[in-house]
Amino acid sequence: MNLHRLFARSIPCAAAVTALATAPLAAQDAVSQFGMARSRELAELGQLPVGRDVVVRDLLNYHRHRLPLPTAGQDVALELRFDRAQAGPGDDVWLQVGYTTAPLGDRSLAPACAVALVVDCSGSMAGGEKMTAVQRGLHAFVDRLRTDDEVTLVTFSTEAHVAAPRRRRGDGRWLHDAIDRLSPEANTNLHAGLMLGLAELSRGDGPAARRVLLLTDGIANTGVTAPDEIAAAVLPHTGNGIDVTTIGVGQDLDVPLLQRLAGQARGLFHFVADPQDVAKVFVQEADSLVAPVARQVALTVELPRGVSLVQVPHDGVTVQGNRIDVRLADLNAGVTGVLLARCRVLGDAAAPLAANAAITFRSAARGRDDVVRASAGLATSLRSDATSAGLDVEVHKNAAIAVLAQGLADMALAAEQKRWADADRVLRLATDDAQRLFPGDDVDVQRVRAIAQGHLRTLRRYVDRFREV
Repeated sequence: MNLHRLFARSIPCAAAVTALATAPLAAQDAVSQFGMARSRELAELGQLPVGRDVVVRDLLNYHRHRLPLPTAGQDVALELRFDRAQAGPGDDVWLQVGYTTAPLGDRSLAPACAVALVVDCSGSMAGGEKMTAVQRGLHAFVDRLRTDDEVTLVTFSTEAHVAAPRRRRGDGRWLHDAIDRLSPEANTNLHAGLMLGLAELSRGDGPAARRVLLLTDGIANTGVTAPDEIAAAVLPHTGNGIDVTTIGVGQDLDVPLLQRLAGQARGLFHFVADPQDVAKVFVQEADSLVAPVARQVALTVELPRGVSLVQVPHDGVTVQGNRIDVRLADLNAGVTGVLLARCRVLGDAAAPLAANAAITFRSAARGRDDVVRASAGLATSLRSDATSAGLDVEVHKNAAIAVLAQGLADMALAAEQKRWADADRVLRLATDDAQRLFPGDDVDVQRVRAIAQGHLRTLRRYVDRFREV
């Protein structure tokens, strides 16, 4: 089956692709941006990523997806779509599983929140005007909070200090003054800062929604420095309903630790390559982080017996036969996300084929467990032109991004093992596969293609050098 020819035949004119290309370039809020920011920065610097630098789900869900929103009374909406209406034996088809939460809307109707701003004030924060950019971002964040939201400001260098005790924001002047007094000095006692921020949120009564925002540009080098010990110290607090979002600035980061802290504490991990982007991250994160929607989120997909599973480009997936299980990050307001599965129609497939999915979670608003279900059908046909009927361009677009993202992840693992030729091969195959899936010009696809092309140029230097040796 020639997917390039099918793609061209299934779009009446270039208008469909042009419409997709007009999608906004900016990232959506309420999702981790680390995987995209890190992969893009390394490609621009001509440096190859290691395995932990490429997060497939971050690259896939960086842009907003066109998916139905939850209806009144729903926390989460779930949708299944095959990439076409019909398929025949031996054909590859893509199943897209999409999930969304409603935008925050009017925050005046939402409960108050409590936030601990835990800011790295070690000496390295003085470089490149990092502290100035951080202060600008903090000021913007404070301005987006409501008067009855509670805030505390904690700083850490060699030791940790409460720069501003937890209290209602009010007019915010007291907090703006404390932010203006931030000054870089000495070492990085990340553990002490994090523990003090968690303690500030744990004391006394307060809003049910509580979150630590940890911002750092370095690696813990004072006090408790072992990542396992730091992560273990956070766990008891997460059981009490405190979320942790981490924001890393610059190159010298303990990426696994920041990812782990955010992952185990129901938060997001952002990476800021340029300190000037700190303000953007704080503003984008502001509304969504104070409005958790679904926690302990798990997605299960049951494929029909008439297909075999070929590929699931996503992180943390467990596959048993035709069942796909993945534990998703906790969902804040305004999330859109997808999971893609490539399937092959079997010769004895009976029509129609039906896929089913369920997303289970604990509702943050109602404090109870909930489940949302969805299904999708695929007709089968022996006609040679069956697969050209009803091709879904949006699913093909997302499948192309997923294939590119998985290719980048596979490349990074091979490069980390210095298998340069293998790294080059897997990324080129993924690039070719993505081009067949979606030959159109779209800003979201082009963003990931540009990252892949940057890493291919870098890989070429390694491959050529290896051949010369």
